Amino acid sequence: MRKLTRSLVLASVAGAVLAPSTAHAASPEPTTALLGTYGFGRAAVIGEAGRNAGTWESFSVRSGFAGDDLIITYRPRTTAYPAEKQVYTAAFDQVADAQAECRQVGADGVAHGVWVSFRCRTGFAPSYTLFVR
Repeated sequence: MRKLTRSLVLASVAGAVLAPSTAHAASPEPTTALLGTYGFGRAAVIGEAGRNAGTWESFSVRSGFAGDDLIITYRPRTTAYPAEKQVYTAAFDQVADAQAECRQVGADGVAHGVWVSFRCRTGFAPSYTLFVR
């Protein structure tokens, strides 16, 4: 009887210790939200690139008067990715101000919890690549 009681106590202690780590490891439920409004035609490019990079699961585009709204479905993050991810490159011949677009997308992602930080790296001819963590 003593061995049984001891085994039950040890099992319950182990369960109590392991339960919080199991709950912490579970990823949050997907969220669908407006990431931002970007230049006409740019939301689809950004949406496709973000899905291919694995930063969101799906996207849709809604055209408006000021540009295209990018609506994404993603899992909110509170910790950085283990390694930097390249999301997309805004090329100088595709957008009027590639640096501004890169910074806007990066900041919108941080504001919504899609990623925790970002940087825009300049490339050849003023193009900018968005990297996130």
